[in-house]
Amino acid sequence: MNSNKITFKSFLNPVTLLTTLILLVGLILAAVAALTLGRNDAPAEGAAPLVTKVAAPTQTPEPLPTSRPSPTPTSLFFLPDGVIGIGAYVKVTGTAGAGLRMRAEPGLSGTVNFTALDAEVFLVIDGPVEADGYTWWRLEAPYDQTRNGWSAGDFLTPLEGEDQ
Repeated sequence: MNSNKITFKSFLNPVTLLTTLILLVGLILAAVAALTLGRNDAPAEGAAPLVTKVAAPTQTPEPLPTSRPSPTPTSLFFLPDGVIGIGAYVKVTGTAGAGLRMRAEPGLSGTVNFTALDAEVFLVIDGPVEADGYTWWRLEAPYDQTRNGWSAGDFLTPLEGEDQ
């Protein structure tokens, strides 16, 4: 009897088992390598993101007023050049560097709020008031409404139209 049949016992010989085991390990290693080496965690250049964050809606604040109403009355007429009056701009002059006292009330007995320097410019907001031999004008700094007071007109020079 010629036995060309493959038996189960001959199939389990050590060479066959070792070859099968090597092939299996090789296939597993090839699959693991393909899964890990072919993967790129960095996004491709120009690729769109998967998640887009959108900011939550917020309440829109009310805009603040850009200009404050001025307590200065607005006149519809223009004063002639060289005349002091409400709405005119004046410059402190003639104090010889001593400055001009800005008082809380018109008159020499009024409390001094501050001293204005020569060449400082103010807006006339009230007056005239005659007291203690002077004509008094209530002035306000155009850049700071809290910087105001009464001053004697003898030390004020009205600004001409082009100086304002």
